Amino acid sequence: MAQENALVAAAGGFLSAGAAGFAIAMLRAAARDTSAGPRLRTLVMGVGLLLTGLAGTASGLAVLIAPERKVADVPLPAEIPLVTIFLVALSYLPAVLRPHQRRDGLARLRVGLDTVGVFTCMVFVPWLLLFDGEERRGASVTALIFGGGAAAVAMVAGVHAVRHRAALRWAGPGAALSLIGLIALTVGMDHLDQPNAATACLAAGVAITVAAAILWHSTVRVWPDAGPLPPAGSEPAAGFPLFAAPVLGSAGVTAYHLLSGRELGTVAIVLATVAITAIAARESIAAIALRRHATHLTDQGNRLRSLVFGSSDVAMVLDADLAVRWQSPAAARQFGLSDQDVLGRPALALVHPDQADALHAFLSVRLGRTATGSSIGVRLRDGFGRWRETEWTASGDDPAEPGSTLVVHVRDLSGQGDLREALSQAAYLDHQTGLANRRGLQRAGDPVPDSGALIVLELGGLTAISDLHGADLAEAVLVDAARRLRHRVADADVPARIGDTRFAVLTRGGAVRAHLLASQLINVLTAPYYTAGTVAHLSAWAGLTDLAADEAGMDEVIRRATLAMRSVRSGPPGAVEWYDEEMEGRLLRRSTLEQDLPGAVSRGGIDLTYQPIVELPGQRPVGVEAVPVWRHPTLGPVPAGEVLALAEDLGLLGELSRRVLHQACRELVGWRRQHESLWLSVPVRPRALTDPVFQAALDSALELPGISDSALVVEIAEADLLQGADRDDVAVELGSLRTRGIRTAVGHFGAGPTSLSRLRTLPIDLLKIDRDVFGAQAEVAITEATVALGRRLGMDVIAQGLLTDDDLSAVQAAGCRLGQGDLVGRAMPAERMEALLEQHRAQR
Repeated sequence: MAQENALVAAAGGFLSAGAAGFAIAMLRAAARDTSAGPRLRTLVMGVGLLLTGLAGTASGLAVLIAPERKVADVPLPAEIPLVTIFLVALSYLPAVLRPHQRRDGLARLRVGLDTVGVFTCMVFVPWLLLFDGEERRGASVTALIFGGGAAAVAMVAGVHAVRHRAALRWAGPGAALSLIGLIALTVGMDHLDQPNAATACLAAGVAITVAAAILWHSTVRVWPDAGPLPPAGSEPAAGFPLFAAPVLGSAGVTAYHLLSGRELGTVAIVLATVAITAIAARESIAAIALRRHATHLTDQGNRLRSLVFGSSDVAMVLDADLAVRWQSPAAARQFGLSDQDVLGRPALALVHPDQADALHAFLSVRLGRTATGSSIGVRLRDGFGRWRETEWTASGDDPAEPGSTLVVHVRDLSGQGDLREALSQAAYLDHQTGLANRRGLQRAGDPVPDSGALIVLELGGLTAISDLHGADLAEAVLVDAARRLRHRVADADVPARIGDTRFAVLTRGGAVRAHLLASQLINVLTAPYYTAGTVAHLSAWAGLTDLAADEAGMDEVIRRATLAMRSVRSGPPGAVEWYDEEMEGRLLRRSTLEQDLPGAVSRGGIDLTYQPIVELPGQRPVGVEAVPVWRHPTLGPVPAGEVLALAEDLGLLGELSRRVLHQACRELVGWRRQHESLWLSVPVRPRALTDPVFQAALDSALELPGISDSALVVEIAEADLLQGADRDDVAVELGSLRTRGIRTAVGHFGAGPTSLSRLRTLPIDLLKIDRDVFGAQAEVAITEATVALGRRLGMDVIAQGLLTDDDLSAVQAAGCRLGQGDLVGRAMPAERMEALLEQHRAQR
């Protein structure tokens, strides 16, 4: 039997090893900073939980290996969890007690009394079962006193937490349960000669594992402040049965003890007296606090009542059928409407029949919402039979019955119509065009998901009209454009002017109708303008977005439609584009780069890497290509092509090309001292060829010692070579470079639509064929024909983009003698390029 108890006790210890798995998950989350709660809390509790799991496992092993071994008269299986209780308590308590909870004096006293009450109840039960009138073993008593105190502090701190409430309401009880499991394991291991000791150890293992799951959930999965804070002055522990289990357990054990014919010892009586006193004092203090809170609420209610009685606006509470359930006293004072005339009647019966449907639609949409703030103007029949102009504003649901009620404020606008109209025009209308302005568009109503779309239109050409014909004519064209816009949209649509040359239309149609309307508006706005004997023309672009399904406000809807318009603004006129998140990401990236590139260029933040161009098959470097690299601090590395294109758009291309050429040529001077035939390829954009800054940089480079004209290669990508109407001018500029002895190259040939016959007319020395020509999907005949034609035209052909051994075999079989790509050499800093050159020189 003793052997069987030892095996069960060991199983309980081994069962607690499951806590180590949760502890490792918590430590990993803390290391990766992926935990929902504070990283330090996750780390500290993970360490404590790991110690708990290891202690349980070690205790189980000690039962099997050295059950008779004692440390200071304490069995080794009990000594291990006993020591761990102290270490784990020091780990758990700082984590549960942070952050500091701000409490008044009564609240702090309640927390202290709760701790004392829970602690005495936790000690009372095992004391009555194990120690009252029997042998008291030191390890068990120590574990019970210290561990019980730590568990009570953790439990009460978690239940009473206000800051980080969502997480600590799990973490506090979880830490307490973990400590209780260690206490039970210590007591069980200390009393292995007792009949129920093994069962206690097994229960301890289960408790420790369950506590580990709770602690993992509280630190890794639960956001600390996910839930709402309790109202000020209320009881934070309300709704949590803090004393239910301790008091019921104490009462049950006491009844069992007395029914068994045993008497209560002195210590048990003292513990029971302390627990009852603490609980009674705590409830008395809670009653005082709740009475103060009730007095505070009464004062607030009286203040609110005085505001309602003195308000000039009428407040009504409508039920789910839009019947009036309550009205404020101002209804009788303002409109002569008594409760007998209004209560129980539909609100629609109070307004003009012609406006009843509109009011019904307005109220139905807003019924049950927490807050709306929108309003509608209707005529209301007062108690004397007269029609009064009123404004009904929906203010959300009644807090007493959320979800099925609606609070409406009714304001009397009689006698204020003219003033209201004047103020509305001044505040919500554009004075120049008569359309709604941005505020007017926002006032048109909150966007209802899936109820329509917003179109933003940008007009181009007004500045040119103003420069040619004067500002008055440009203003006349703008006003005419607004007139066309107003006449083209439907009556339910809202046209607005939201910028100097920017209009918007809020349409309640679907996506197809909105897209069609945008195209029609572009056609209308770009038709000729016949004004003051002059014909003027405008261009236009449009961006659209659905009225957001995520309940975004009108400002966000306008921003999204504007982003969609900006995405096509740099393209041909007449384009229409819908908003999507991917496009927003591209635009935000573009905007970030536009803001940061000028500073990076001015302070030398553009680095250079060099990629070798080698002979095949020996792979001896014969040339290098300078590749500009911009390592953006937040967006990471920016490709060279994107940097050059962006610099061209910002007017920085000449300066950037000058810096790249200057730095690369300085490196080339040093390399050519040992490698006289080495040449340098510099990628440029076509516009740089006509830039005086770049031309001056070329002249300076050619004056450097050791650099001949043929050592420089100016490279233009095929896509850049064929874009734009000035491609013939690019050919002339390339020819001019050749007459000066500077060689020219076309990069990534074959990735675009260039025909082979086009190569005959281009002044090109080097032809870099793209991997699309020789890769795995390419035809062998095309590769051979491209290489053969390039060589026949007197060009050196370079296989650009070698990645695999199959690529190398394909280009060598086609007769290509030069190659470039990651397979034969990645782009690298100047220092590594110099080392590579030295390595090949040493091998010759």
